[in-house]
Amino acid sequence: MSRARPIAATILVAAGIVVVGCTGAPTDADGSGSPSPSARSAGPPAAKPSAAADADEALLPIPVADIKTWAEASVVGSDAEGYAGALSGWMGENSAHGMSKFQSLEPGSYQAQVACRGDGEITVTAGEVGGVGSAEPVECANETIAFDVTTRATGMQVQLDLEGAPSIYAFSLVRIG
Repeated sequence: MSRARPIAATILVAAGIVVVGCTGAPTDADGSGSPSPSARSAGPPAAKPSAAADADEALLPIPVADIKTWAEASVVGSDAEGYAGALSGWMGENSAHGMSKFQSLEPGSYQAQVACRGDGEITVTAGEVGGVGSAEPVECANETIAFDVTTRATGMQVQLDLEGAPSIYAFSLVRIG
């Protein structure tokens, strides 16, 4: 896989399927700031914390409570023209794969930004809901990358996969077309 900079890519950052380790819920495409019924995020399960999840959390570059603030400073925010939504959180051994969906995001061209910090590498794939990515996956390790995502149908899904040590991420989406 190539390191994708500004290229079309499919990002599974949407509302619908939970990305384990998220610190904030993605907003739906209407910009209301309130997620659709299927737009949810969650942290590690609160009912049964595991020693493994605690060990993953201890390896993060910043405390979990600070991820949202870091994310807001790391990628384009809600004050940007065309802002369509955002997602942030962390991934570890027990949450190395996640998918989210923006169910009502209008078809079109978007610029996505992903920021990653930690000793792992997060691969991001984005595209149409239930479809394949619109380009090569983006590999993010201790950097911030901007890339284009194009959809022809309503909705977008963003897939996140971690390889290596626990890491944090921030993702935002802005309409450009």
